[in-house]
Amino acid sequence: MKQAGLLAPPDAAESMLHPRGLEMRRASTSSDWHDVRSIRYHALAARDDIEAAEDPAFGDEHDGAFNAVTMLLLRNGNPVGSTRSSASSASRRWELPAADVFQEEIEASIGFDATIVEMSLTLVDPACGIDAKAALFHLLKAQMLRCVSENADWLITAVRPTQMGFYRRMFNMEILSGEERWPGFAIPRVLMGMDYREQAPLLFKRIPVLAVTRDDERDFLDSGVITFRERRGASLPREVPALVAGD
Repeated sequence: MKQAGLLAPPDAAESMLHPRGLEMRRASTSSDWHDVRSIRYHALAARDDIEAAEDPAFGDEHDGAFNAVTMLLLRNGNPVGSTRSSASSASRRWELPAADVFQEEIEASIGFDATIVEMSLTLVDPACGIDAKAALFHLLKAQMLRCVSENADWLITAVRPTQMGFYRRMFNMEILSGEERWPGFAIPRVLMGMDYREQAPLLFKRIPVLAVTRDDERDFLDSGVITFRERRGASLPREVPALVAGD
């Protein structure tokens, strides 16, 4: 029989998924970009997805694109993760990183007349000390905000084959391609996507930290900063509706 003193407190799992002290901001300074590229390198190298390099940094030509926004997740001021968001629409047909490999699949399954937000290089520092799933949920909040601001139809991302089940279960994403080699990576990628307008309301109910409010949108547009509510995991108050797209 287990001793009571060895049991985790009832809210331990909740605390792991909703650690306090998290904040996310747009990467803008040279220090921010150093942290972003360092996180990417160490996360990719830890799973042998890239070759070792003398300079522990990873970036590509899409980082500087006009349609790209890169966010840095911090805990108590220390960098723990990063994600990049790119957008394209019929009125502003910017190049998406996934189109380098999955151009035909995007055209066939969604079409470039749709407004598409792509999540890419979403990575967590292996040494950050917090649950990787918790960090991922908070990083995805940046993509939800981008979908709202762009009035998106779809959110897409290219994942490793071993991640497909997780993205299907947690985010209701569909498989849009087979496995394809991605230049610069050792592990192939699969394109996945979520019909944002259809799935976002369901997602916000299941994972409240992802829900976007008008305050979230205003703060992000004004400062490039995303803060997270102190009542971790609590559902939104009735008087604070979550936004989807076109709201």
